[in-house]
Amino acid sequence: MNLTKLTTTTILTLTLANPTGVAFAQEREETVEQNLNQAEQNMDNVGENLKDAGEAFGNSIQNTGEAAGQGLENAGDAIERNYQQVEEQVQQTAAEAEEKINQAAEAAEAEIAETAAAVQERSNWGWLGLLGLLGLFGLAGKSKKEIIVERQETAPLDNTTVYNR
Repeated sequence: MNLTKLTTTTILTLTLANPTGVAFAQEREETVEQNLNQAEQNMDNVGENLKDAGEAFGNSIQNTGEAAGQGLENAGDAIERNYQQVEEQVQQTAAEAEEKINQAAEAAEAEIAETAAAVQERSNWGWLGLLGLLGLFGLAGKSKKEIIVERQETAPLDNTTVYNR
Protein backbone atom coordinates (compact mmCIF):
# COMPACT_ATOMS: atom_id res chain seq x y z
CA MET A 1 0.00 0.00 0.00
CA ASN A 2 2.88 2.41 0.75
CA LEU A 3 4.43 1.50 -2.61
CA THR A 4 1.20 2.45 -4.38
CA LYS A 5 1.05 5.81 -2.59
CA LEU A 6 4.69 6.51 -3.39
CA THR A 7 4.19 5.62 -7.06
CA THR A 8 1.10 7.79 -7.35
CA THR A 9 2.77 10.74 -5.66
CA THR A 10 5.86 10.42 -7.86
CA ILE A 11 3.82 10.28 -11.07
CA LEU A 12 1.74 13.27 -10.04
CA THR A 13 4.81 15.31 -9.04
CA LEU A 14 6.68 14.54 -12.25
CA THR A 15 3.64 15.26 -14.37
CA LEU A 16 3.12 18.65 -12.78
CA ALA A 17 6.79 19.61 -12.49
CA ASN A 18 7.81 18.70 -16.03
CA PRO A 19 5.48 21.08 -17.85
CA THR A 20 6.39 23.89 -15.46
CA GLY A 21 10.06 23.47 -16.17
CA VAL A 22 9.41 23.23 -19.89
CA ALA A 23 7.24 26.34 -19.79
CA PHE A 24 10.01 28.40 -18.13
CA ALA A 25 12.58 27.04 -20.54
CA GLN A 26 10.61 27.97 -23.63
CA GLU A 27 11.52 31.03 -25.44
CA ARG A 28 9.43 34.10 -24.99
CA GLU A 29 8.16 33.81 -28.52
CA GLU A 30 5.75 31.09 -27.60
CA THR A 31 2.39 32.27 -26.73
CA VAL A 32 0.52 31.89 -23.51
CA GLU A 33 -2.07 29.93 -25.51
CA GLN A 34 0.43 27.23 -26.33
CA ASN A 35 1.48 27.03 -22.69
CA LEU A 36 -2.14 26.66 -21.58
CA ASN A 37 -2.72 23.94 -24.19
CA GLN A 38 0.38 22.13 -22.98
CA ALA A 39 -0.77 22.48 -19.35
CA GLU A 40 -4.19 21.11 -20.29
CA GLN A 41 -2.55 18.19 -22.06
CA ASN A 42 -0.43 17.59 -18.98
CA MET A 43 -3.51 17.68 -16.74
CA ASP A 44 -5.17 15.09 -19.00
CA ASN A 45 -2.06 12.94 -18.68
CA VAL A 46 -2.20 13.37 -14.90
CA GLY A 47 -5.84 12.25 -14.92
CA GLU A 48 -4.98 9.19 -17.00
CA ASN A 49 -2.02 8.43 -14.75
CA LEU A 50 -4.21 8.74 -11.65
CA LYS A 51 -6.82 6.52 -13.27
CA ASP A 52 -4.13 3.91 -14.05
CA ALA A 53 -2.77 4.21 -10.52
CA GLY A 54 -6.28 3.73 -9.12
CA GLU A 55 -6.77 0.63 -11.25
CA ALA A 56 -3.39 -0.69 -10.17
CA PHE A 57 -4.29 0.01 -6.55
CA GLY A 58 -7.64 -1.78 -6.98
CA ASN A 59 -5.90 -4.73 -8.61
CA SER A 60 -3.37 -4.74 -5.78
CA ILE A 61 -6.17 -4.83 -3.20
CA GLN A 62 -7.95 -7.59 -5.11
CA ASN A 63 -4.73 -9.60 -5.43
CA THR A 64 -4.00 -9.09 -1.74
CA GLY A 65 -7.49 -10.31 -0.83
CA GLU A 66 -7.15 -13.34 -3.07
CA ALA A 67 -3.70 -14.09 -1.67
CA ALA A 68 -5.03 -13.78 1.88
CA GLY A 69 -7.95 -16.08 1.06
CA GLN A 70 -5.61 -18.61 -0.54
CA GLY A 71 -3.28 -18.32 2.45
CA LEU A 72 -6.14 -19.02 4.85
CA GLU A 73 -7.27 -21.96 2.74
CA ASN A 74 -3.73 -23.33 2.66
CA ALA A 75 -3.41 -22.84 6.42
CA GLY A 76 -6.70 -24.69 6.97
CA ASP A 77 -5.52 -27.55 4.76
CA ALA A 78 -2.20 -27.70 6.62
CA ILE A 79 -3.98 -27.73 9.97
CA GLU A 80 -6.23 -30.57 8.80
CA ARG A 81 -3.24 -32.58 7.54
CA ASN A 82 -1.34 -31.97 10.78
CA TYR A 83 -4.38 -32.97 12.85
CA GLN A 84 -4.73 -36.21 10.92
CA GLN A 85 -1.02 -36.95 11.29
CA VAL A 86 -1.17 -36.29 15.03
CA GLU A 87 -4.25 -38.49 15.36
CA GLU A 88 -2.50 -41.33 13.52
CA GLN A 89 0.60 -40.93 15.68
CA VAL A 90 -1.49 -40.99 18.87
CA GLN A 91 -3.24 -44.16 17.72
CA GLN A 92 0.08 -45.74 16.83
CA THR A 93 1.59 -44.74 20.17
CA ALA A 94 -1.43 -46.11 22.01
CA ALA A 95 -1.15 -49.42 20.13
CA GLU A 96 2.58 -49.63 20.92
CA ALA A 97 1.95 -48.80 24.58
CA GLU A 98 -0.76 -51.47 24.82
CA GLU A 99 1.57 -54.02 23.21
CA LYS A 100 4.36 -53.14 25.66
CA ILE A 101 1.96 -53.36 28.62
CA ASN A 102 0.86 -56.81 27.44
CA GLN A 103 4.49 -57.90 27.06
CA ALA A 104 5.34 -56.58 30.53
CA ALA A 105 2.32 -58.36 32.03
CA GLU A 106 3.29 -61.63 30.34
CA ALA A 107 6.89 -61.25 31.51
CA ALA A 108 5.75 -60.50 35.08
CA GLU A 109 3.38 -63.48 35.02
CA ALA A 110 6.17 -65.77 33.81
CA GLU A 111 8.53 -64.43 36.47
CA ILE A 112 5.93 -64.90 39.22
CA ALA A 113 5.27 -68.47 38.07
CA GLU A 114 9.01 -69.15 37.99
CA THR A 115 9.47 -67.72 41.48
CA ALA A 116 6.53 -69.73 42.84
CA ALA A 117 7.96 -72.91 41.30
CA ALA A 118 11.38 -72.18 42.82
CA VAL A 119 9.83 -71.57 46.25
CA GLN A 120 7.77 -74.75 45.96
CA GLU A 121 10.82 -76.72 44.86
CA ARG A 122 13.01 -75.42 47.68
CA SER A 123 10.37 -75.72 50.36
CA ASN A 124 10.13 -79.14 51.93
CA TRP A 125 7.51 -79.03 54.62
CA GLY A 126 7.78 -82.74 55.44
CA TRP A 127 10.24 -82.08 58.27
CA LEU A 128 7.56 -80.03 60.01
CA GLY A 129 5.19 -83.02 59.87
CA LEU A 130 7.85 -85.29 61.31
CA LEU A 131 8.48 -82.86 64.14
CA GLY A 132 4.77 -82.81 64.84
CA LEU A 133 4.62 -86.59 65.03
CA LEU A 134 7.61 -86.69 67.34
CA GLY A 135 5.95 -84.13 69.53
CA LEU A 136 2.77 -86.20 69.68
CA PHE A 137 4.69 -89.34 70.61
CA GLY A 138 6.52 -87.39 73.27
CA LEU A 139 3.28 -86.11 74.70
CA ALA A 140 1.63 -89.49 74.59
CA GLY A 141 4.19 -91.14 76.81
CA LYS A 142 4.66 -88.28 79.26
CA SER A 143 1.74 -88.63 81.64
CA LYS A 144 -0.84 -91.24 81.11
CA LYS A 145 -4.17 -90.71 82.74
CA GLU A 146 -6.95 -93.15 82.73
CA ILE A 147 -10.28 -91.77 81.93
CA ILE A 148 -13.30 -93.83 82.80
CA VAL A 149 -16.37 -93.14 80.79
CA GLU A 150 -19.62 -94.37 82.21
CA ARG A 151 -22.36 -95.27 79.81
CA GLN A 152 -25.96 -95.19 80.67
CA GLU A 153 -28.68 -96.77 78.66
CA THR A 154 -31.89 -94.87 78.20
CA ALA A 155 -35.35 -96.39 78.21
CA PRO A 156 -37.21 -96.65 74.90
CA LEU A 157 -39.95 -94.17 74.19
CA ASP A 158 -43.43 -95.13 75.27
CA ASN A 159 -45.22 -93.38 72.45
CA THR A 160 -45.06 -95.69 69.44
CA THR A 161 -48.18 -94.55 67.63
CA VAL A 162 -47.79 -94.06 63.91
CA TYR A 163 -50.00 -91.55 62.17
CA ASN A 164 -51.12 -92.20 58.61
CA ARG A 165 -51.69 -89.34 56.35
